[in-house]
Amino acid sequence: MNNNYLFILALLALLACQGTTDQTGNAPDSAATVAEVGQPESSPNNFYCIPGVQAGNVKANSSEASLIALLGAENVVRDSVYIGEGYYEKGTTLFKGTPDEAQILWKDTVNYANPRNVMIRSAEAKPNQWLVDSGIVMGMTLKEVEKINGKPFKVAGFGWDYGGFVTDWQRGKLAGKNEVENLVIRFYYNIEDDKLGTIAEKVQGEGPFLSSHPAMQQLNPKVVEITIGFE
Repeated sequence: MNNNYLFILALLALLACQGTTDQTGNAPDSAATVAEVGQPESSPNNFYCIPGVQAGNVKANSSEASLIALLGAENVVRDSVYIGEGYYEKGTTLFKGTPDEAQILWKDTVNYANPRNVMIRSAEAKPNQWLVDSGIVMGMTLKEVEKINGKPFKVAGFGWDYGGFVTDWQRGKLAGKNEVENLVIRFYYNIEDDKLGTIAEKVQGEGPFLSSHPAMQQLNPKVVEITIGFE
């Protein structure tokens, strides 16, 4: 089992064992920035994400109970959360069955408190209201993310359960401090498109592959998953 595989599994235990980091130094003031983008703090319409700090109304000290009080019981549901390789963990789903659905895994699994991470997923890369402070949104292309990062980054190859995840931002603008990532993104392409399937064969398997790889650039896959981690 090589180091890349081990790294991806560690990352895609969905930050379960992540260490501490401080991304607040370069982060804008959350209240001011949220107001600027029209998503007021502590409002049910807050979908603004600052990695390591918040995912909308989900903060480091949030609990399932506090979210129910704010968003209503119909929008906060205890659930089984898929984490890959056929495994599930107990967690909480926000806005279930809507484009804005997000799932929370907790550090305190008894009281469902103190989020470990918030996962926003869309198999078809359909747009939703979630917005990362860097400008990342669901459905954004690899080339667009590469431009935001300011340089190429590493992506796990396609064709396996953890395919398409960013494994290393290569010290770009999206990288966390101390090499700890509180922002994890997954890309995917339309597997029903035979032409894209032929191109994807060149970037299959664990990898990782640089986003600047010719096949990655040709595929230009879209963001289908955004995970916000908490230190």
